[in-house]
Amino acid sequence: MPKIRRMFPGGNTANGFYSFHNNIVGEDRNKLYILKGMPGGGKSSLMKEVGKKALEKGYSVEYHHCPSDPNSIDGILITELKIAIVDGTAPHIIDPVYPGLKDKLIDLGIFIDSDKLYKNREKVIEAKLNNKIAYSRAYGYFKSAKIIENIIVENNKRGVDFIEVNGQGLKLMEKIFRQSNKNSKKPEFCEIRHMFSAANTPDGYVDFTHTILEGLSKIYYIEGDKGTGKSTILKALREMGEIQGYNIEIYYDPTIPEKIQTLIIKELKLGITSNKKVLNFPHEKIELNKYFDSKVVKNKDYEIYNILMEEAIKNLNLAKRNHKILEEAYKSSIDYNGINKIKNNIIEEIFTY
Repeated sequence: MPKIRRMFPGGNTANGFYSFHNNIVGEDRNKLYILKGMPGGGKSSLMKEVGKKALEKGYSVEYHHCPSDPNSIDGILITELKIAIVDGTAPHIIDPVYPGLKDKLIDLGIFIDSDKLYKNREKVIEAKLNNKIAYSRAYGYFKSAKIIENIIVENNKRGVDFIEVNGQGLKLMEKIFRQSNKNSKKPEFCEIRHMFSAANTPDGYVDFTHTILEGLSKIYYIEGDKGTGKSTILKALREMGEIQGYNIEIYYDPTIPEKIQTLIIKELKLGITSNKKVLNFPHEKIELNKYFDSKVVKNKDYEIYNILMEEAIKNLNLAKRNHKILEEAYKSSIDYNGINKIKNNIIEEIFTY
């Protein structure tokens, strides 16, 4: 049964645009197609069509969504074939590592009629500038939200019984790895993959975590307020998993990418997450709020945090509107027949392979 997983290889974060695009497919890939081109050039549509074709043929597909437009695709991975197609244009620039062998660079920019595009020159330049300004403001608000979150965390720590919290973390670690050492076969080489399963987008917070939790045999849910130690426990579990030699997928907080939100230990078919999407699945809960005195909470700080996040999203939406202007400006100057030929060549190559 073909499986669909959805995730974000990049994020709009407090650190600016944060890219894990080089994690879409590993070094053991069979083929990587890197598309370069222009707004409105059909890269996303091309990848969606290849993904649809792969599903029809019974392969599982990962869709890597764009955090600046979650309906658009930055990349796809056909899992069983280890073949990926990615958008390698800014801000997530990807270049071939093995040109002519595993990697193929495809420049869709050759299908632009520069004379036609010149008629929209002023529109393109203005939209580009406004786009840059909107992103700059959005990232400024996300950065400010991170500062407020740090204030919330430090304040909330005063109400946490960390002896009990650390004890819960150690019990969970022992439960996972003592049993796993008896029953699981570890890989010869340990592979760590970094990604986002949710993102701050122009449409708000978009979360695909449910698609990466499907099919797991066991899921642990770590629940707790900010500052109660969720990401610390997840970090310790990640480090132990790496020491033990497991293949691990790590999914990070979409605003503060230093913090882990979800771990998947592939050989154990096991997930550990602080993401509430887990509530739709059978899970075992580790409740940290039992060891937290909520009387220390300062609600005003949470209100300020939410206001800053809302302003950041508004500016992402403004950036998206400017990107749509860019797409429309380019569309009238693009030879889509040429792009369709490229798409058909890729499909033939992949499925002949």
